[in-house]
Amino acid sequence: MKRFLFISALALLAVACHKEPYPQDNDDEYLVYTSPAKDVDFTQFKTFDIADSLLVIGQSAKPEYSQSNNALALIQAFRTNMEKLGYIYTPSNPDADLGIQLTYMIKTERFVQYYDDPYWWLDYPGYWSPGIWGDWYGFYYPRPMVYSYSTNALLADMVDLTAEQGSGKSLEIIWSSYIGGPASGSTSYDVHRMKAAIDQAFVQSPYLNPDAK
Repeated sequence: MKRFLFISALALLAVACHKEPYPQDNDDEYLVYTSPAKDVDFTQFKTFDIADSLLVIGQSAKPEYSQSNNALALIQAFRTNMEKLGYIYTPSNPDADLGIQLTYMIKTERFVQYYDDPYWWLDYPGYWSPGIWGDWYGFYYPRPMVYSYSTNALLADMVDLTAEQGSGKSLEIIWSSYIGGPASGSTSYDVHRMKAAIDQAFVQSPYLNPDAK
């Protein structure tokens, strides 16, 4: 199983803080952030490799790698966009110019709100007080209202594999993308949305074209 391990917390922070997200017209779409490194000439690169498994964070106690159909669909979406630009896919080739790793993250937040009065709609505009029906006021044990929401994100890091490598040297991330937003509850639907967002990440990164003049 082919894996790249160049992703870092600093890289995640840098991408998440990028100030030029794709402005969505539809709340159902994911936010798409892209960030290139400074002074990188992408015309010097011709070939690329991409990790054949998706690094998944948040679904278990430890990060894991996935080669599920959904994971492979996201990997293929990146590969297709790279090939459309003219890059040549060279799997497991140590002489590839660029390397890409994808990371999927999911997080669920849960909240508990306690109400001393069981009528949670009390004082909501348009609703009568429960007292209107009789003497229902009095002591009640607090009732918990539990709710949750989930968000997921897909991160991509592209590194320059032609850079000098060796002990103490790290690979330079020359392009990053962050795709994220509320999870729908349907994995297949979220994958569909993410594939569209991957296309958008390349649309808003025209400098990736190796034939750009």
